[in-house]
Amino acid sequence: MNIYAQKVKKLKGKVTEQLEDTHTVGEFKETLLRKAQIMALADAFGTNLSAASDLRLGNTEMELQSLNTSTIKGEWIKTDHVEYTWHLTRENEQQVIYLECNVEGKGRAIETPELNFKASTLNCNSSNCETTMFKEMSHFYTYFQSPKKGYVSIYMRENDKVYRLFPYSTMHGDNAKPYKVKADQEYIFFDPKKAESFEGISSRQVDELVLSTMGPKRIFNRLYVIYCPTEFDKPILKTEEGGIKTISPEDFQEWLSVQKTNTKGFQEKVIYFSIEQ
Repeated sequence: MNIYAQKVKKLKGKVTEQLEDTHTVGEFKETLLRKAQIMALADAFGTNLSAASDLRLGNTEMELQSLNTSTIKGEWIKTDHVEYTWHLTRENEQQVIYLECNVEGKGRAIETPELNFKASTLNCNSSNCETTMFKEMSHFYTYFQSPKKGYVSIYMRENDKVYRLFPYSTMHGDNAKPYKVKADQEYIFFDPKKAESFEGISSRQVDELVLSTMGPKRIFNRLYVIYCPTEFDKPILKTEEGGIKTISPEDFQEWLSVQKTNTKGFQEKVIYFSIEQ
């Protein structure tokens, strides 16, 4: 039996919050689901800091900060069931809508310290430009550094699709596998001027990214920076127009679940970020 599978534990989490005008229903559901998962992990495995209260703060910056928490002593492996329930109440002579999210799934304790790799979203091609709040037509970059050599890939969830952002869309065959990175070297993705940092990648191969809400005042996306000290298999991807590789959110989560269970050292850092007009 796989030694990692033995550590898996059944989890339940519940979060109820008021629906705000700044969210679409879909975005609000995704945010609540992530918070319910964090609550379930915190209840089962504990936290390094007292982060639970921060999950209920309403302002956007704190919300993003809490979603990007790395203080939980466990990781979510698989979602088995999600149920949403709407509640309508009257407060101060006004109708107020609340949404309750109940989630059941599986997780495991992080019993040994994970490799402390660095990953962040940037609005310029310098590590000093770290942010999770972007404006319409902002350029988008990602910073990465690890104390140990390994392999990296980057994905982004937007609405009902997950896009593979790195390896780049022009990289095919063996070059489309997770990319081998060097220990201690700083990498900035999505900037042709930084291509010299990447062995075997030319500036012409780099996909430059510019962000847009495509209409709404504000949207929330999430970035998955995936690292493993050993090579890992990529998921099955669909090729869209322009060579962009995509996968459904359900298939992506299933792939993550399998990799976390079976691949020693496989880690993901999920970064929630907003785009606002």
